[in-house]
Amino acid sequence: MRLLPARLRPGHTALACAALVALLALQWPALFLLLPVPVLLTGRLSESPRAAATVYAVGVGAGVVWLSASGQPLGVWVTGGALVLFAVPLPWLVGLYLRSAAALEEAGWERARSLESEARLVAERARMRERSRIAGDLHDAVGHELSLLSLRAGAMEMASDLSRERRSEAAELREAAGRAADRLAEALRVLRADEEAAPLRPSDDSLTALVERSRSSGMDVTLIQREGTRNLPVMVDRAVYRVVQEALTNAARHAPGSAMEVAVETTADEVSVQVTGGAPRPGAPRAQGAGSGTGLVSLRERVRHVGGTFRAGRDGAGWTVSASLPLHGRPRARTAESQEEGGETQRLDPHRRVRRRTAWAIALITGAPVVVALLGYALALAITVHQAATATLEPEVFERLRPGQDRAEVEAMLPERRLHDGPFGGGPPPRGPAGTECGDYRSGSGIFDGDHDRYRLCFDSEELVSAEVLTW
Repeated sequence: MRLLPARLRPGHTALACAALVALLALQWPALFLLLPVPVLLTGRLSESPRAAATVYAVGVGAGVVWLSASGQPLGVWVTGGALVLFAVPLPWLVGLYLRSAAALEEAGWERARSLESEARLVAERARMRERSRIAGDLHDAVGHELSLLSLRAGAMEMASDLSRERRSEAAELREAAGRAADRLAEALRVLRADEEAAPLRPSDDSLTALVERSRSSGMDVTLIQREGTRNLPVMVDRAVYRVVQEALTNAARHAPGSAMEVAVETTADEVSVQVTGGAPRPGAPRAQGAGSGTGLVSLRERVRHVGGTFRAGRDGAGWTVSASLPLHGRPRARTAESQEEGGETQRLDPHRRVRRRTAWAIALITGAPVVVALLGYALALAITVHQAATATLEPEVFERLRPGQDRAEVEAMLPERRLHDGPFGGGPPPRGPAGTECGDYRSGSGIFDGDHDRYRLCFDSEELVSAEVLTW
């Protein structure tokens, strides 16, 4: 049978330390000043408050029984009760509160991490959908060329002026082109998302046609093509188209009635596209549909695949979407992209700072009174300890004092202080017979020892007038 747990938990260790400090404080009362620390740690580290509550209840009950059996005066009861209140229940409850607050905070962060993980999954799904669109664009472009190749090979196969050997080679070329087109279509079916609907516009739709359709639907769109129009690589052309398409779609949903400007500039090395929009016009009809919320993620994925850079954000009262795409680029790594997507996923650092400042403010407001009370009690206890240590007249010395003794001889046997001396004394000197000066002393130096007397000695200018024992 195992008497001790297989693994000693932090709460049990703190509870054992609290019990040890309490037992040692019975012999050395100053150790009571340290008791709140292990008690607070007990509440903070214990998984269940039952063990600590049981130990504390037993300890308090034993103290009550001891005070009742020993017939301690009222002052000891008051001091002991105040000490127990500030040293045990209050720190323990503070520890329990800190543990509960930490548990709630951890649950909140777990929820935030879950939401962030879900956001990453949604973004990844959007990237996969965009990749399927890219695959579709590749299929349309390459499939078209393969179809032309197959037709030309078929024409060569039927040409009568070619030799049989050349016509046989043309037939093989036609069959190979057909097989390549079939495999390309099969690969597209695998890559395309099952739930994705077929595109409503042809993949070779031009940018000019897109802008014209937007104008016909009521949007105020201006198209500026600098350096004229030139043939772009298929994937770059589709990326430019998608950037403008998504920007116009977002404008129709979130900034209806705003004036739009689409600027496309082509150089020898790259093509730049920028879509700017102003503030929405009041009363303008808003496009129906909430959207998926992943359009910008899809655009970043599309631009990344051609080696370009993408930016989107507010520009004064309006907003700007821009992209720079090299004409002969390669896909970029996503390490740089992760920095661009800071606005798309939930970032916890600002929330951590806000929660940290809030926690400090709550701790300051709620903890400052407790700290002040504990410091005040500790200061009062320290002053009491000092007074007891310096104003104690041993009973053996008091027994040798007799009225009529020389004052100088008596004062040589007295402690250095009286109970009422100093700024934190017990008040003004006690009054005695007319013409005398009196002072009170303790018969014992123990703070929590109620079994002691108070001695009062009164002097005139030359001798001891009276030596009394005051019970309290």
